[in-house]
Amino acid sequence: MKTMTPRSHSRIATFMSILLAIVLVAGCAQKVVIVDGPKINLMVEADASSSKFDAVPFLWNIGKNTLKSSGTAAVHVEDIPNGGILCWQPGSPVRVVQQWSYLSKKPLITTISSWDVNLLTPPEGMQHLLTQDGFIDRWYVSDESAFVSVPLELDALPNKTLDGKTLAITEQGVASGSKAQTLTVPVPSGQTQMVVEYGSGSITNGFVLVEASEKVVKNASGSIWLLRMNSTKGTWVRCDDAFGGIITSDQGSSFARVGSLLYFTHTDMKIGCIDTSATSLSVTLPETINTLLAKLHREQPIDAPYNVQAQLASDNGTLIIEYPDANWNALYYAVDASGTVLGSLRSDKTSITSFDAKGKQGSSINTPGSISFPSIGLFQ
Repeated sequence: MKTMTPRSHSRIATFMSILLAIVLVAGCAQKVVIVDGPKINLMVEADASSSKFDAVPFLWNIGKNTLKSSGTAAVHVEDIPNGGILCWQPGSPVRVVQQWSYLSKKPLITTISSWDVNLLTPPEGMQHLLTQDGFIDRWYVSDESAFVSVPLELDALPNKTLDGKTLAITEQGVASGSKAQTLTVPVPSGQTQMVVEYGSGSITNGFVLVEASEKVVKNASGSIWLLRMNSTKGTWVRCDDAFGGIITSDQGSSFARVGSLLYFTHTDMKIGCIDTSATSLSVTLPETINTLLAKLHREQPIDAPYNVQAQLASDNGTLIIEYPDANWNALYYAVDASGTVLGSLRSDKTSITSFDAKGKQGSSINTPGSISFPSIGLFQ
């Protein structure tokens, strides 16, 4: 038997090291995943006037820093001064809620024939947001093909409480002949007013977020409640919060849902968040998101007559924060769950431009106009 010399050992060791390196490189190469980033749907107003506009679908590919137009309008919105709001969901077909004018009761939205659009008309009794019992909130449940409605608010008589009163949530399918189902839940004791801020899901699996006033005195602190709906039963859960029980703002709060997380804005220049799936509920103030909002606030238009409130939206698990720059151009920041900026859009009088997380410019399209993002539950 030939004895191996130290040089032989060295050659074998070198060969094995090279082989191992090749195997590791090959193994790592197979596991490389190219992250494309979320793709955000939006619609842009085209041929807009003071009373009408066409809505053209766009796709914002954040990972590739591109913005691409479909080239044709999907729907036409009319009679804007009387309540025309574009509320829609992406997909095939695109789902759009039919609106009705407060004054003339005529349809505010019509479809464009070249697009596959499902124009959802709420059942009779839900078509007008103003009913004989007052204003209502409503939203759409895709799994049930149904609308859910709830009174906007309940008010007690002077120096009285709502004890013994109930909150009624009604669900009705859009198919002809569908029967309405109503969940009636007693109001928590000691409340003088309850205002519905947001709702999502069905009466068998959904929730309603409510702001309440508890004392029969002026300027009393309020409370935030979540009504969980499960198997046609309702359970109230009180929410600890950092706003002192206040969600409603003088500019109108904006809401966006990302999974179980419900984000909302307020005029104190903060964005709050509630995890609606948690056992114990609380309002948190996401630090990174609010750091971004504070920066945007410092750069707001100098001629703003008040502190401009951010507007929120979401799509594909991504939160979108809208805020104007110093020249009143609309800026839209897409952020992930940690609050990290993934990309942004800038919309001015001549174009819409995309930017990556580092501010590098991407696509720019000569299409001025307001941007509308989709609504998860078509909440109105």
